[in-house]
Amino acid sequence: MLARLTLEYRTPYPTSDDRQQIENYLATVRARRNAFEEIRRVVVAVIDRLIERMRQAYPEFARYHGHGFEKGHRDLVLLTQMAANAMFLGEYQTLDEMFTEWYRTIIKASHLSPTFVRDALAVWREELQAALSDEAYALLRPVADHLAEYLTRIPVPPKDETGKRLPVPPRR
Repeated sequence: MLARLTLEYRTPYPTSDDRQQIENYLATVRARRNAFEEIRRVVVAVIDRLIERMRQAYPEFARYHGHGFEKGHRDLVLLTQMAANAMFLGEYQTLDEMFTEWYRTIIKASHLSPTFVRDALAVWREELQAALSDEAYALLRPVADHLAEYLTRIPVPPKDETGKRLPVPPRR
C-alpha cells in the first residue's frame, strides 16, 4: 500500500486523502504483522487438510495428475504465503502482477476445471478460517476472496482432467 501510494504520487507531497490512507494502514500494522505470523505458523496444516478433503472429493484426480496433489500442496502453500504478503502490504496489485496471473496460467495449463478450482479455494478459505483467529482471518479474508474470484476465471478445458467429482467432505 505504501509503495503503491508513493509510486503513484502525482504531486510533490501527499494529498490529504493519501495521508489518511497512510495513517489508516499504519494503524493496522501491528495487527497485520501478528496475522502474518499466525498464517505462516498454520499454513502447512491448513494445506494438509485441504489436500485430504480434495482427495476424497476427486478420487480419480491422481490418475490424471500422478503427482498433482503433491505439487498442489507446494503451490497452495506458496499461494497462502503470497496471500499473507498481500494482506500485510494492504494491497493486491503487487500480488496480481508478481504471482496471480502466473498461477492462473498454471491452473489453465493443467486442464483443471473451474469447478475443481472453485472447490479447492472454498475448502482453502474454510480451513484458513478454522485455523486462524477471527482477527487474522478478517484481515486475510479480502485477499482470499480476491484470489478465489480471480483464479476461478478460467475457461472450461476441452478435456476435464480432474475426474469424477464427489461431494466435498465437510470440515472435521
